[in-house]
Amino acid sequence: MRSLTSTKDESVRTVFATRCRDDRWAADVRSCVVSTMSLKDPKHCKAKLPADARARLDADLATTKTKAIPEACRDYARTVEKLMSCDKIPQAARDAIKQSYDSQRALWTKDEGDSAAGSCRPAADAMKQAAASVGCPLL
Repeated sequence: MRSLTSTKDESVRTVFATRCRDDRWAADVRSCVVSTMSLKDPKHCKAKLPADARARLDADLATTKTKAIPEACRDYARTVEKLMSCDKIPQAARDAIKQSYDSQRALWTKDEGDSAAGSCRPAADAMKQAAASVGCPLL
């Protein structure tokens, strides 16, 4: 992986390392990534990941492409990610939260700093309150 990205892409390397560690990628996925010799000849390693791990990788990679994603939006993303694993929230509600989050995240690259932060902060606060009300720990 290190040889495939330039030094200016350190954030991409960090995302792959973090997601691999935190999501506990299976040995076949890690081997696939390591065996990829050229981005022009991809091995489609991401397709080997479970859907939720692939979504987290995509979300984290998307944030590396935009330098100006406000901290409030990154906080919102972390909150939603944690909330998705809380089984005290019905699956239909989790799906609706995820859909709303995905729609809002798509705007982050189009918005400038304060505008995106202005919408992310209340959304993150609402997710934290919802989690607390049903007993889902977010820390």
